[in-house]
Amino acid sequence: MIIDNKKVDLTHDEEQMYKDICASYTGNGVKGEDLFFDLFETDDNGIIVFLKPPSKRQTSFEVFLFLMSVMQNQHIRAQYKVLDEAVDEIKNKIKEIDEKLAKL
Repeated sequence: MIIDNKKVDLTHDEEQMYKDICASYTGNGVKGEDLFFDLFETDDNGIIVFLKPPSKRQTSFEVFLFLMSVMQNQHIRAQYKVLDEAVDEIKNKIKEIDEKLAKL
């Protein structure tokens, strides 16, 4: 998903929450998407790597907390992926060892 002209990796639920937040603040000449302007930086994979305190515009505490939550969840998901890959590698090595031992 693109937020503030940056690629952001979101789950389906996070994407829906983003849309709901934007919709709840849109009206009276205000676009909810504008509340996300210049609050974060992402890497090439869409992972939020830096949150900036709002300094150029006013925003909502809800928006900032949402971005904090997304950032934390993205990093937790990345750690789970690393852990899952390590566990799979260990399982494969154990299977190889078991097969070698069975041949003895």
